[in-house]
Amino acid sequence: MAATSEAPATQRIPNRDDIPAPDRWNLEAIYATPDAWDADFRRIDESLKPLLALQGKLASAAALAECFRLEDAFWQTIDRLYSYAHHREDEDTGNSTNQARHQRVAAKVAEVRGKTAWIRPEILAHPEESLRAWAEDAALADYRRTMKELIRQKPHTLSDAEETLLSKASQIFATPYQTFTYLTNADMSFPDVKDEKGEAQPLSNGRFVTFLESKDRDVRRRAFETLYDTYIGYKNTLASTLGGSVKLNNYTAGIRHFDSALEAALHPDNVPVKLYDALIEAVHTALPAFHDYIDLRKEMLGLDQLDMYDQYVSLVPDYDMKVSWGEACEWVTRSCEPMGEEYLGGLKSAFSDRWIDVYENKGKRSGAYSGGCYSTHPYVLMNYQGTLDHVFTLAHELGHSMHTWLSHRKQPYRYADYTIFVAEIASTTNEALLLNYLLETTDDPKFRAYLLNHQCDQFKGTVFRQTQFAEFERILHEMDQSGEPLTAEAIAERYYELNAAYYGPGVKADPRIAYEWMRIPHFYYDFYVYKYATGFCAAQVFSQRILGDAKLRDQYLDFLRSGGSADPLDLVKMGGVDLTDPKVLTDAFETFKRSTAELRELLRAGV
Repeated sequence: MAATSEAPATQRIPNRDDIPAPDRWNLEAIYATPDAWDADFRRIDESLKPLLALQGKLASAAALAECFRLEDAFWQTIDRLYSYAHHREDEDTGNSTNQARHQRVAAKVAEVRGKTAWIRPEILAHPEESLRAWAEDAALADYRRTMKELIRQKPHTLSDAEETLLSKASQIFATPYQTFTYLTNADMSFPDVKDEKGEAQPLSNGRFVTFLESKDRDVRRRAFETLYDTYIGYKNTLASTLGGSVKLNNYTAGIRHFDSALEAALHPDNVPVKLYDALIEAVHTALPAFHDYIDLRKEMLGLDQLDMYDQYVSLVPDYDMKVSWGEACEWVTRSCEPMGEEYLGGLKSAFSDRWIDVYENKGKRSGAYSGGCYSTHPYVLMNYQGTLDHVFTLAHELGHSMHTWLSHRKQPYRYADYTIFVAEIASTTNEALLLNYLLETTDDPKFRAYLLNHQCDQFKGTVFRQTQFAEFERILHEMDQSGEPLTAEAIAERYYELNAAYYGPGVKADPRIAYEWMRIPHFYYDFYVYKYATGFCAAQVFSQRILGDAKLRDQYLDFLRSGGSADPLDLVKMGGVDLTDPKVLTDAFETFKRSTAELRELLRAGV
């Protein structure tokens, strides 16, 4: 494992150039220089010509096979160009050169999608019986899943001209999220916040939760008020961006003949709306268990009433958990040893080959993610702050990256990419393995309590909170469908009511929490967040299977290697878990109840 330096000593957010090279991802593995990127970019139009020459000729299995082959070759190059530009911009969202490169390739992607928008309508203009016959032809043996999906899309595909218009507008449709991103990551700045010693410290989106983990309630309150007062100053702008995104979802769902934006969002995964609704219903049923945990939090913090800024501080008194980057890498590696040698080899490459951008810098995109493209190794963006939460974030994102790494080694380009639905299983299974490793290797009851506190907070954040977000998304789209204006005040009122229902009578929330929706990027991802909750619950089952039986581990690894070669629910079922079975959710909630009970026992014993 390659050694890396620790976070820069200064409390000020460093500039990009202040971050040591070993702690920055190696984007030169995608393109050695910006000039190499430019050269590939200039070749796009020429490389597109063979595909465009097929227009009007897609009338046989052989012609379709040639079309799919050319598509795969062309889009691999586009993915490489986009990946480099996207990651470069995320290093410093205020850098105009990075912005321009990303905008160039985004515009070109929109242009290309417009030029190729005829492909699907031309194929689907043929009778369904012809499509089914071609799907069985030997020429399309490698593309049978593609044909199956095309046939399933037939009722929701518009005419050639209409699809072309929509494709050409894709960059315009991205404006709400792009505006949100630039405003909240590059343009918005926050006043400093006084820490426990009364010293002013910089506040950012990336550092906000670190303030909320402070044992000093005044520090937590000041950070909460400072951040939300800043956001509220932009409430009308951000209501406009979010409202625009919701309206876009409802509009595109309607013109594609879906009953709702929710149905349209679930359609690509072939997931029924009843699964989404069942998750929300199951979480509502489990809210008493969540309120029990909230009451434990109130008891251990010695408060008559909790506020929302009291939700992140550890319940284990006088336990200051700071984890160096090197130790975090070691923990994640050891926790994944049950996954076997192939998995471990890829994981170690993540550290030695600089897949990871480790620390926060000025202008860097907040949060964390795993990305990359088919022709290179994956990449992980972090804003590592040395907390246990960030160690679990590292495990989470490397779960995504290892899923990508295994899938790319096994699947052809067309089927290597997997949906977010299954992606969240891979990431949270890694988190469950890390938790198990730490619980098994500690003999310190205080650390055990700390880990159980973390596990309960993971349930809170990944199951209860994300389901709250999922329900809120459903409410927003229903508001717009019914003609209710999506003003800042109307959105905030609904959000506050929902927040109160989820957190229960133990929380008396500062009214500012009504505006939390303003800083959540996932609300622009079109019914994305429910996948966190379902994935987390499935991961509890998968992690126990991996730890219990090497054959079941291999079944899970085969699921990861399968990429996007089947429908998501079928892939998960092949891995050994049936997400349509309510028992997956109820078993997960039982785990949460047991962890809360053990945590209560340890805390009351005075660990």
